[in-house]
Amino acid sequence: MEADVFVGRETELADVSALLERVRHVTLTGPAGVGKTCLALRLARTLEPAFPGGVHIVELSEAPADLDSLTETLADAIGARRGPGTPTLRALVDEFLTRRTLLVLDTCDRVVGATGILVGLLLRSVEGLRVLTTSRQRLGLPGEHLYPVGGLPDADAVQLITALAGGRFGGTDPAELCKRLDNLPLAIRLAVAEGTPGGLGTLDVLAATLDGRPISTAGITAFDGHVTSPDELAASLEGRTVPAAEREIHAAGFGAAPPARAAAPRRHSSMRVALGWSHELCTPQERLLWARASVFAGTFDIEAAEEVCAGGALAAKDVLDGLLGLLDKSVLVREEGEGGVRYRLLNTVREFGVVWLDRLGETDEIQRRHRDHFLALSARAEMSWQGRQLEWYRRLVLECGNMRGAIEYCYSRPPEYRRGLDLVGNLWFLWACCGMQAPGDDLLQRGLDLDHTPSPERVKALWVHAWVSIQRGDLERAERILTECAAEDADGYATAYVSQFQAHLAVVKGDVVEALRLIKHARVRHRSTGNVFPGFLPTYTVVATAMMLADHHEQAVSVLREGRELCESCGDYWTLIRLDLLLAQAEHSLGNTVSALDSACGSLRGARLFGDSISLMEALEVFVVIAEACSDDTFAATMFGASRAAWRSADVPPSRSPVIATQLRAAELRLRGRMGRTEFERLEARGSSISLRDAVEHALQGELS
Repeated sequence: MEADVFVGRETELADVSALLERVRHVTLTGPAGVGKTCLALRLARTLEPAFPGGVHIVELSEAPADLDSLTETLADAIGARRGPGTPTLRALVDEFLTRRTLLVLDTCDRVVGATGILVGLLLRSVEGLRVLTTSRQRLGLPGEHLYPVGGLPDADAVQLITALAGGRFGGTDPAELCKRLDNLPLAIRLAVAEGTPGGLGTLDVLAATLDGRPISTAGITAFDGHVTSPDELAASLEGRTVPAAEREIHAAGFGAAPPARAAAPRRHSSMRVALGWSHELCTPQERLLWARASVFAGTFDIEAAEEVCAGGALAAKDVLDGLLGLLDKSVLVREEGEGGVRYRLLNTVREFGVVWLDRLGETDEIQRRHRDHFLALSARAEMSWQGRQLEWYRRLVLECGNMRGAIEYCYSRPPEYRRGLDLVGNLWFLWACCGMQAPGDDLLQRGLDLDHTPSPERVKALWVHAWVSIQRGDLERAERILTECAAEDADGYATAYVSQFQAHLAVVKGDVVEALRLIKHARVRHRSTGNVFPGFLPTYTVVATAMMLADHHEQAVSVLREGRELCESCGDYWTLIRLDLLLAQAEHSLGNTVSALDSACGSLRGARLFGDSISLMEALEVFVVIAEACSDDTFAATMFGASRAAWRSADVPPSRSPVIATQLRAAELRLRGRMGRTEFERLEARGSSISLRDAVEHALQGELS
């Protein structure tokens, strides 16, 4: 492995160089293994010509923590001349006074207090001095400017692992390897050094965590320096101490640390050693929170942290302080967006916490709390989905990893199977309305296969699964599931849903009479129970489609406009997407191009908000039909190619209504006839290279004349 390979960081080099021109002290912060030291050393080399007084680099990982000893260490490192009776600090100041100098203090983590005081004294005494420090936490000086260093961009991470591994990947995707290693340069270097991909020791442990497989603690390397065992952690939380001999016995149980690699600090001999260094910097409460927070997949909010992680020695009121402490030590990542402030552990950091949680004997308890929190959250979301659909979609799309983790917890324990089905059933709106049909299909099928005992949770999962199957174009399976649902529904809870989706199947087959009979029964039942959504309002789509199939387009328009008014008054914006799709088709059949185009655009905008890929693909097909009717052949043929490619990419047969299916076939034949086979296929191929997202943008930008 080339030890001196340095990839990317052009932005960071330029930013920090410019920053040091304006300010006198910059601290590079970031998680273990992110490359703070490498970046600082590269900066030192780059900036050397700008500092006539020289660039002094001092590594402080083993430096003493008291101010006097640290001052002596720094003076020795830079070769400060000291006369008899001259205080060491005076000698340091004199060394820096003559010319503009850059002082690089690397790895200040263990001595931040003393380093902060010393740097403050030096900066006040020497005007021409610039200081660059690296640390996982701030030094705390008033004039300190923090520059957070993150993982490499995807392309740079792939370039680094390729350069180090020499292309020895076989069939493994290097981008996926880097992603699992958080694009951290140290993790990538160590993984390559462990062996070729497929045998990467670091990655094997990480992959086991990400894939939900148990991790063997037999191969866990010892932490560098002082090892805090679970017993010691518990003791420190309770105000006790653990004898040194007991600490040594526990440390030995983790296995011996591998020898340090040449030209690498001992703290960089493995990711566990590097993370152990961060662990030492944390308070006992922060370490406990780190272990417990490892149960979260992806990001989490303060509400989840307090409900899942608080308990015992960590009170709920102390969780926020713990999160802030972990943020300050670069253990946690803070993210802010539409969903508010959320927190995240990097994969490597999370894996470290998973092992500690297991060592503390709390894994099952914390996983159960995690499950309980997200089961309750799913129930709240279902209850208030109507009227707050976009709000809940935006929140729960951030919780998909956690929801899946809670479901997997249930599916791995027979007594919890029913709770798993309950959780999956609660999230029907994600699976059916928000473009998540594939994962929903998988989770529903797995849960139903695990638990065949009739129950309200199973009946609900069955009708939800039938709905998802219809959307994925698997009509035969949907019919079988509905039959099974009706047979198990002893209390008649799902009768209206069975009729509703059987009506949907009938209308897709073109059986208008049967569809109207079934949907009438469903509407009566939904009205009697007050089930507005997902019950009554979506039935408008079946009624309108049946009317269009019977060539009653004006009546269909009337029904659809009535349904739209009800949806708007009830806050059901997802059903509006489906009604607008049908309204565009009905208006087009009546020759009302402007109204049809307006409805198609409304459907696209709504589907985009919900991530509803199936509605997006259907809406593009409506645009093809309208464009062809307007003789905008180039746009129509291009969008035809884009919609076909999107369906192929989704790996499901088109689940469009029979009305648009007929209109689309006719439009395609006319386009081929007017343009000729060669030109049509050329434009279709061009459209197939356009992503679904870009195709939607093209349509909404008004490219139809």
